[in-house]
Amino acid sequence: MNIILKKNVESLGTVGEVVKVADGYARNFLFPKGFAIQATDKNKKLIEKFKDEEEKRLAEELKQAEMIIKQIEKNPMLFARIADENGHLYGSVNEQDIVNELKEKDLIIDKHNVKMEQHIKELGDHEVTIELKDDLKGTLKIKVEKEEKE
Repeated sequence: MNIILKKNVESLGTVGEVVKVADGYARNFLFPKGFAIQATDKNKKLIEKFKDEEEKRLAEELKQAEMIIKQIEKNPMLFARIADENGHLYGSVNEQDIVNELKEKDLIIDKHNVKMEQHIKELGDHEVTIELKDDLKGTLKIKVEKEEKE
């Protein structure tokens, strides 16, 4: 069956492409999920509409990602952790800690966007790469201080 993709499908193609798939795959997966419509003459005229909508959505996502990167690079992050006298943390600062801290600042990213070679286990200044859409990267500065005991 020939179908027109309404959304990008990784294994098939991009928005607006006409592709041939198995009938069952189209009826049972692509159509119900809203990923595609049947390739009829009437629907082929809708291809440009789908492409325009997808371009607008991608442009908006890119704009949001650029705004998040600017905010991340502008505002260093501070963590207070319990550490020994040599500056080694009892625990670490990991991807989820960073995501949770950013969420408090209304910057929503996925923990898979935080690129760390290893978790932070020492006091001091550190840099972590945040990687968003289209290889858009930013550097988040992190300062880990010793938590004061009450």
